[in-house]
Amino acid sequence: MKVSQHIFCVLVILAFVVMYPPPPKYQMELVRIFGTDSPEFVFVVGKIGFKSVASLKEFVGSLPAGSTIEWAPGCVRMGGEPLLSSEQEMEDFKAFCAEKNINLILVRSG
Repeated sequence: MKVSQHIFCVLVILAFVVMYPPPPKYQMELVRIFGTDSPEFVFVVGKIGFKSVASLKEFVGSLPAGSTIEWAPGCVRMGGEPLLSSEQEMEDFKAFCAEKNINLILVRSG
């Protein structure tokens, strides 16, 4: 009887793992576009680009709760980078991610 209980427990755990995979992880980059009159930047998450913080938020808001976005923006600034040029804008984005239960991991450099 004990062996069958252990087997049952193992099967239940395996079923849970298969039915509820871990939330996805994403890498984010901020890419500068050259060949424009003024500096332009695009956020890239995976293979998807976003021209604005608003469109980035729309995407992030659609991710499954518990997802992780990792961003290593580096320490070199050119000026005018979205989120990075405004502490308030960055704090707003962090709060947005927290509200949507998205783990934003900022990898600091320097």
